[in-house]
Amino acid sequence: MRERLESLLLVLAVGSVVAIGAKRVGVPYNVALVLIGLVLVVLDVLPNTPMDPEVILIAFLPVLVFEGALAADADILRAASRPILALAVPGVLISLLGTAAVATLVLDLPFAAALLLGALLAITDTVSVLLAFRSVRVPHRLAAIMEGESLFNDGTALVLVLIASRVLASGTFDPVDTFRALSMAMLGGAVLGGAFGALGAVLLRRTPDHLTAILASLVLVFATALLTERLHASPVIAVVVAGVVVGKAARRHLEPSRVLALEGFWETTGFLLNVLLFLLVGMQIQADMLVREAASIGLALIALHAGRAVAVYGCFGALRALTREVVPLRWQHVMLVGNIKGALSMAAVLSLPKDMPFRERLITIVFGVTFVTLVAQALPFARLLKLLRVAAPSADAALDGAKATLIAARRGQAELDDLLAAGLLSRKEHAERRAAFQRRVIAAEAALQSPQGEAERDHLTDLALLTAEKAALLDAARRGLIADETANAQVSEIDREMMKLHEHEGGH
Repeated sequence: MRERLESLLLVLAVGSVVAIGAKRVGVPYNVALVLIGLVLVVLDVLPNTPMDPEVILIAFLPVLVFEGALAADADILRAASRPILALAVPGVLISLLGTAAVATLVLDLPFAAALLLGALLAITDTVSVLLAFRSVRVPHRLAAIMEGESLFNDGTALVLVLIASRVLASGTFDPVDTFRALSMAMLGGAVLGGAFGALGAVLLRRTPDHLTAILASLVLVFATALLTERLHASPVIAVVVAGVVVGKAARRHLEPSRVLALEGFWETTGFLLNVLLFLLVGMQIQADMLVREAASIGLALIALHAGRAVAVYGCFGALRALTREVVPLRWQHVMLVGNIKGALSMAAVLSLPKDMPFRERLITIVFGVTFVTLVAQALPFARLLKLLRVAAPSADAALDGAKATLIAARRGQAELDDLLAAGLLSRKEHAERRAAFQRRVIAAEAALQSPQGEAERDHLTDLALLTAEKAALLDAARRGLIADETANAQVSEIDREMMKLHEHEGGH
């Protein structure tokens, strides 16, 4: 146990140094970790440490998907639900079949093995994409579609991996049983996730402080994953749905300090696990295996992108024909290039049974594809966003600073007024401090008097007013002043207006 702990601490120490260095030079930290992990293994500085797939799938995965789901805005995801579901359900199936068809032709694999390879490569790594989105401003709707797809894609793809591995191992395919298992896993996961999420939301509202709220959320995550798996549903889908429900309830009912503490804990935990995972991914890759299967890896990359292209362009073409909902073609290009593999694909292929046919070859191909996509696609992804003219122009630093000052000063004045009304502040001190805030307000408003500043301020005002209207409607429904149906109808209309403003902000 002591040796294992020392090895873990060594890996974590190396990962921390690499992550800090990567962030300082502006390189995606997951790419840097994979590269450094491979180099350290080749130089025999660190041993080729095997990953325990059960630990990855049972302990790491629920935390990672919950962290992303908790931070997601449920209202924005709902507004973009059609494109998200198109990619996460039929899109994954089309991508799997397209990849399998090409892989069968060019890799000389039986169709069952090619199906399994397609399922393994249907899993996406969104860490690189989300890191690029944080460094380059993109339209909110594009970010919502890709974030939402990532949340639900993993669950769908992992269910398909399980089904495809059973088909390959048994050598038989029963369409009825396969459809039943797929439906049970996906629908059961969604229903159980919603139930656990509702229970978690009630529990969080009754916690007395942020420490107990964090503890309750931790228990919720693993209880959801473990119990859902026992019921043969998808634990990933269940945790995602529970995370979205809990995140929405927390932001609506908890005080801001507790929400920030909750999100901060899960963000830190998710970052820690990503550092460990991506360094361990690099330490799994064997250079001689990559060289030996270089041709197969190259052909698998062609199959992967061919399947993804059919899924993205086909699904959005059908969506436009059926619902007239348009996803810009440049966004579709981003979704194609953003099809990057990561730790989850590797964990899934390592979890295959030892006696699985073609297991070693599948491991080599998935490892190689993961390595190439991380280096060749994740590194230049931010620049590609600019080349495709998807990235919005950088915000004016002076205007952004003025807006931040104005928001903070106005909030400070409101807090001073509350303290005075509660008798916790003397009138003299209130007047002095309010005057200091007012000087900051005047300076900020002067900076916002330019034509660009006026447009920015109008946009900010519109968003603030819509947010206030939405909060008032939800509060009135909660207090029984208006019917839930009435409130929900008007809130949906406000959400649509907010989405239009967000899209205008992104330049699309």
